[in-house]
Amino acid sequence: MKALRHIPRLALRDFAHEAAISACIVGALAAVLAPLLVLFGLKYGVIDTIARRLVEDPHNRELILVGSGMFTAHWIESLRDRPDVSFAMAETRRLSASFNRLENPATGAQASAVGMVPSGPGEPLIPSGSVPASDLELTLSSRTAQRLGVGAGDMVRAVIERLNNGGAEAVEWNGRVRAVVPEAALGGDSAFVTLPLLVAIEDFRDGMAVERFGWPGVPRGTGERVFPRFRLYARSIYDVAALRDSLFSQEVELRSRAEEVEVMQALDANLTRVFWTVAVLGSAGFAAALAASLVAGVERKRRDLSVLRLIGFPGRAIVAFPLCQALLIGMAGSLLAGVAYAGVAMGLNSYFAASLQMGEFVCRLLPEHFVTATAVTLACALAAASWAGIRAARIQPAEGLRDV
Repeated sequence: MKALRHIPRLALRDFAHEAAISACIVGALAAVLAPLLVLFGLKYGVIDTIARRLVEDPHNRELILVGSGMFTAHWIESLRDRPDVSFAMAETRRLSASFNRLENPATGAQASAVGMVPSGPGEPLIPSGSVPASDLELTLSSRTAQRLGVGAGDMVRAVIERLNNGGAEAVEWNGRVRAVVPEAALGGDSAFVTLPLLVAIEDFRDGMAVERFGWPGVPRGTGERVFPRFRLYARSIYDVAALRDSLFSQEVELRSRAEEVEVMQALDANLTRVFWTVAVLGSAGFAAALAASLVAGVERKRRDLSVLRLIGFPGRAIVAFPLCQALLIGMAGSLLAGVAYAGVAMGLNSYFAASLQMGEFVCRLLPEHFVTATAVTLACALAAASWAGIRAARIQPAEGLRDV
């Protein structure tokens, strides 16, 4: 054991003594490892950026009904309770889901045919604080708010028209602007409203009375309301395809962006295959070259190693000599490859900075990736050194007597 403690120091001194040869071997390792780090950094950075954009954009989790159907409130509630669903909301007919005219009572500015989108708790497109909290509130798109010249807290007046018994009738609805949301969340002339308000407007246009707003018409029947459409968002982008297929089995056909998620997953799988193919070939080539270099070193130092045996170093200590040198080469090569990777990654990320958003990278590795790469490199170095260790173990003390 005392002899073994001296081997790392002797290996380090020998490594420094043959600085030129050691530098060449370390450079060869870095030349193999650095491109692998860059390749994996590109794979991880590109896939992470694509996945981040897919995940952060709620439109990618949306499933849109093809055509129309007949869905009860109970059925939509059961849909909302599914673990793979984050948001489900009934919708009325598209033809009735709009204000004929929306006005700013303070200035008289108007916007025509403003579409209404039912919203509620858990709305994925806007923050929870922007969701209308009552039937007397609405959330406007930025375009509509600009046309009306209103902002959060302002009052607006809506005009709702219908044809009844051959004549035109109109009622008014007055509400407060809850919030104004960007175009990405709600485009065109449109507004988020509560489902009860949307239902009330549909009832009015169907000729029915809406007592809560004082709108005239015939009394509505007591039968269960059936909705022709619904809004649906999956819990994550990875739930979209399964949710779509599950509802298709219930004869509910949906359109989604699952194909984009599948393209991302296929790209990830293909890049992984390419990376591991290159990694295996590169690692095998370097391991063979390192093994040959270490064996050549053992043969070159055969007289010195035999003298160590002669003065009392056991065989296992001689075996540890090339193993220690392999670890030195692996650590130095990993450090040099990490520095080279950092420079390349910085250059690539700077070059593509104009097409990246905040927090996105074209080439990126996490600390655990470097730890894994270093551990694998050291394991390969030790495996390559095993051949040299076996050769060193066969050196006999008697070989050193010739030079004593």
